[in-house]
Amino acid sequence: MSEPDVTFEVELDEPPEKVWRAISDPAIREEWLGTPEAGEATVVGEQAGERLDLAWPTREGESLVSFEIAPSEGGGAHLTIVHRAPALVGEVVPFRARARRAAPATTGWRMAA
Repeated sequence: MSEPDVTFEVELDEPPEKVWRAISDPAIREEWLGTPEAGEATVVGEQAGERLDLAWPTREGESLVSFEIAPSEGGGAHLTIVHRAPALVGEVVPFRARARRAAPATTGWRMAA
């Protein structure tokens, strides 16, 4: 049995364009979210300004981390990060086509203030 996805959702005060830049620019993304534990993340899919899929190396194998950005009320952005277990990397599916699972804050993801 494979591990479930870990989903992290957050409302940000920054506009979607700024959040997109933060996740799509590797240097900014590394400063904001940290680096993969076992190498460098590589882009495997992209919808400019809305979604970025990264192959994220881990000690257990390559997992898939997807970032989805949507505008929120007041000019901010809603950011969803889904980290898929290494066994599920071949299954890139649109976020809205599958159920989301809430993840505890202790999943290992951190976001700098």
